[in-house]
Amino acid sequence: MKNQYLLLLFFLIASTYAFAQEEMASKAPNISTGRLLSIEPGIGIHTNFGTDVLMTTLVQWNPIQRLSFASHSSFNINNVTARNFNHITTDYNYSINQKFGAGTTLNGRKTSQTFLLMAGVKYTTYQETLRNPDLATATASIKSLSPDYGLMYSLKRGWKKYFFTGRMYVPLFPWPTKGSNITYIDGNSNNIALEAGVGIKIK
Repeated sequence: MKNQYLLLLFFLIASTYAFAQEEMASKAPNISTGRLLSIEPGIGIHTNFGTDVLMTTLVQWNPIQRLSFASHSSFNINNVTARNFNHITTDYNYSINQKFGAGTTLNGRKTSQTFLLMAGVKYTTYQETLRNPDLATATASIKSLSPDYGLMYSLKRGWKKYFFTGRMYVPLFPWPTKGSNITYIDGNSNNIALEAGVGIKIK
């Protein structure tokens, strides 16, 4: 079943890329989507049943045609719907992600599509407190730092200075870069991010 999801995701990305190539062959680039530098704040979720809320920003720089560099920052509020269970209260649970990447941008008349290979780090921390009237109050907290790298797809549609944007990020950690064990894919699928927002052309 998990292999079927991977094949479906690969087919979706490949189809989008093929469509973009066909569109570029028939339409000339439009200056409204050929942005040199843009800032794109947004909001999103992870595909782990939508229990995380993401506040993100993508800064994209296109120094020349079809070459793109990007910085992606994300503040994730994790498990917003699971905060009190069996006398255990989640005091806080969040992650901070920072990634940088490079890729290519394909421009259409009113849209542009960007494909990026991203790499960076993820800092996660949370604290939980046991408040049981029959037991003494106890608190536990964890902090961790892990690598974060994967593939990002960004779609922009707009006119002149402002535009709408949608993004999908597919992590490549822990599977397959950490190991070939297929059970690692659970960590990947839980961290696929879907984002939507607005953007502004800086120059």
